[in-house]
Amino acid sequence: MTRMGNGVAVARREARSVGGDSEAPPGYKWQVLLVAGTGIFMSTLSNGIVNVALPVLTREFEASLVLAQWVVLGYVLCITGLLLPAGRLADMRGRKEVFLGGFVVFAIGAALCTFAPSLPWLIAARVIQGIGGAFVQANSGALITQAFPPNERGRALGLNGSFVSAGALTGPIVGGFITAAFGWRASFLAILVVSAIATPAGWWMLRRSPVKPGQRFDLAGAALFLLATGSLMLALNGGSVAGWLAPGTLGLLALAVVAGGAFVVVERRVAQPTVDFAMFANRGFSTAVAAAFLSFMAISGNVLLMPFYFQYVLHEPPDTTGLYLIASPVTMMVMAPLGGWLSDRSGPRMITAVGLTLEVAVLASLATLAVDTHPMAVSAMLVLMGVALALFNSPNSNAMFSSVSPSHLGLVGGFQALSRNLGQSLGQTVAGVLWSVGTLAVAGEVSSATQASPEAMMAGFHLAYGVAAGLAGAALVVSVVARPRTVRVAAAPA
Repeated sequence: MTRMGNGVAVARREARSVGGDSEAPPGYKWQVLLVAGTGIFMSTLSNGIVNVALPVLTREFEASLVLAQWVVLGYVLCITGLLLPAGRLADMRGRKEVFLGGFVVFAIGAALCTFAPSLPWLIAARVIQGIGGAFVQANSGALITQAFPPNERGRALGLNGSFVSAGALTGPIVGGFITAAFGWRASFLAILVVSAIATPAGWWMLRRSPVKPGQRFDLAGAALFLLATGSLMLALNGGSVAGWLAPGTLGLLALAVVAGGAFVVVERRVAQPTVDFAMFANRGFSTAVAAAFLSFMAISGNVLLMPFYFQYVLHEPPDTTGLYLIASPVTMMVMAPLGGWLSDRSGPRMITAVGLTLEVAVLASLATLAVDTHPMAVSAMLVLMGVALALFNSPNSNAMFSSVSPSHLGLVGGFQALSRNLGQSLGQTVAGVLWSVGTLAVAGEVSSATQASPEAMMAGFHLAYGVAAGLAGAALVVSVVARPRTVRVAAAPA
């Protein structure tokens, strides 16, 4: 039997021992989707709630915006830096246990946020929430992949994507309502109540995942990965404020490079690494990760720039701007299951190509915006962007999970979330820099891009969206050229 055949046979034997096989109780897969979707919904909802409450927190604690931003930054740093270790830990100890353990940690963090007497206390509590959020985000897709058979996996992952979009969409709305009516502490209390209900329900509903004995956790690799990603995220967030050539920024970037290099060295030497680099020899997996990273990097700048375009160029009020901006996430929430369903029927290769082609077209159209473009025309472009992402994200995730053995699903879930988080962070940073550079190049004597005329700002928008279209084009090339026509399932490690 060939190595490829061995890998498929091993994967099938493992698949029969987890969810999605004939031994699962009727309806079990939908229970898993409900529990996993609730977890990812709460994780994304929490960030939206805090973003809305940030001005209130700043006033109540009489803190600077720089310090208050750590309420958000501490959460994001922990999630990003712990995604891969959390996925590896779940592969070792069981995805049910790690996922629900993340729910418990998330709830503890919410309780500490609710009763925070000071801003440093609140920041520490958000860090705890970030640890729980990493355990949840790294394992929701893995749980779903385990539970659903291959011919239904794309649709299930699409539904999970709808939970993500729903959390991102409702977070600011729910957070704004609760904060205005009951105060910001009530927002965290609501998260605590939902977590307290969902955790025991999930323990009762989920089956335990089989694990291999004798596994050891790679503590050194996990620590180096956290140091590398944390330094990079801090540099990306602080560089636009302190300056990209500031000693602190350059020091953080250097630390990220050194820690990242050390991580690679350690992973190649330890017997049971956090990341098995042999996974990247699988073209199905490596192509899906690369395409996801480039796609998220391309579209993330839209979240940063579009509010400025609506308010500074088209002179729309904030409330109307918010209504226009929900076009994309609402469309994604509705269309994501369709994208997954199509990939179940025809495979991910063609559907991801269609989604990325549409993404390139929309970003190129946004690069031609004018000072007098009608807001409804822009909103229509954002609807098409939502369709593009729905056609790409779910099938691409399906390809990512389907290309590895079940024993690696937790780690793949970590890579799925990591490509999103790093792509969004780097993409927003690049988009902000490009917009400022393009605007100031034609603005004349102004100290900030936000003080420029609408006509000057358009030069920045054209530059930023033009580069974004190029990044989406690179994702399309990677997806079409490198993605295999058939999925090769990687063999499980011995």
